[in-house]
Amino acid sequence: MANPDFKKIVLKDATLQWPKLDQCYRFNSIEKRSEPAAQNAQGASWSCGVLMSAEEAKALWGELQAHYKDCQTRNNKLPKFSTVFGMKKREDGLVTFTAKKNGTSRAGQPNEAPKVLAGDLSPLEDRRLWSGSTGNMRVIAYPVQSPQGEGGISLLLDTIQVTKAVYDSAQNDDDFAPVQMQTEKVEVEQSNDDPFGLPPIKEQQSAAMANDLDDEIPF
Repeated sequence: MANPDFKKIVLKDATLQWPKLDQCYRFNSIEKRSEPAAQNAQGASWSCGVLMSAEEAKALWGELQAHYKDCQTRNNKLPKFSTVFGMKKREDGLVTFTAKKNGTSRAGQPNEAPKVLAGDLSPLEDRRLWSGSTGNMRVIAYPVQSPQGEGGISLLLDTIQVTKAVYDSAQNDDDFAPVQMQTEKVEVEQSNDDPFGLPPIKEQQSAAMANDLDDEIPF
C-alpha cells in the first residue's frame, strides 16, 4: 500500500529554472554557486525549479499546505506548517519552486537519477538543459521538519517530460546555427489527459483548496 504522506503532483507546461539534471551538483558556500559533484559527495543532488505566476504559486502553496495538514492527522509530532522548502519569491513577483533528489540515500546507497524524457516519452539524450526549457514535471510532496524545527513540505524530483529544450549555444558545432529543439507532446489515450497517468493538476488544486487553509500565504 502506498504511503499517503508521499503525494504525486504533476506541474503541466512548466517553465524550468536552473535545471541540474545531467549529473549531481552541490552548493559551494565559499564561491556562492552550484558546482558539479560526485554522486556520493555530501550535499550532492539533481534539481530543477519551475517558474510560476503569483496566482499559480498560491494555488500550489494551498495544495501543499493542505497535504501537510492531512499528514498531521497521521503524525501528531509534526509542528505547525511554516513553509514549502525550495520556494522563492522573485523581485519581479514571480515565484520558483525547486524539487531535488539526493545523489545517495540515507543509508549511503546511490539513488537512481530522475527520469528526463523527450516529448515522445523516450529518454532525453542531452540532459544539459538551460532555464527557459519547458515541460511537464512530476514531483513527490512529503512533510519534513528542518533542523531549526520548522515544519513544511519538500518536493522530491521524480520525472520531467521536456516539450521544449533550450541549450547553451556554445555547445553547438561552428558549422551550425544555434537552435532551440522543439518536440511535440504525445497524445496519450488515457481518460485523464495526463502524460504520466496522474490526475490533472487543476483537479488536484481544486480538491486541496477546498480544505480550510488558515495559515498565511506569503504572497
